[in-house]
Amino acid sequence: MGFFQHRQIRKFNYQPVFYDARKEALMEKMDAAEREKAGQYIPGASIRGSFRRMEVKRKDLKYTPFMRFLSILGIAAVLVAAVYMAQIMGLLF
Repeated sequence: MGFFQHRQIRKFNYQPVFYDARKEALMEKMDAAEREKAGQYIPGASIRGSFRRMEVKRKDLKYTPFMRFLSILGIAAVLVAAVYMAQIMGLLF
């Protein structure tokens, strides 16, 4: 009995009796192959690997000096247009 004593933490320690990770993975692959063979709809199956492929395509894209020049030129054009519009409206000078 005291203010600084902590109760013992209860832990959840459930361990399945018969669990084989390799067998579980094999059964899952076999079920997926049977569903695909039967032509059943599997939610998310069509987009499952598409993000990885898109990431690979982005890595292959090279940022060339010409692209850098075009982006700097575009930013400069936007800034010049903003200053010009501000002068027309009488906000600057």
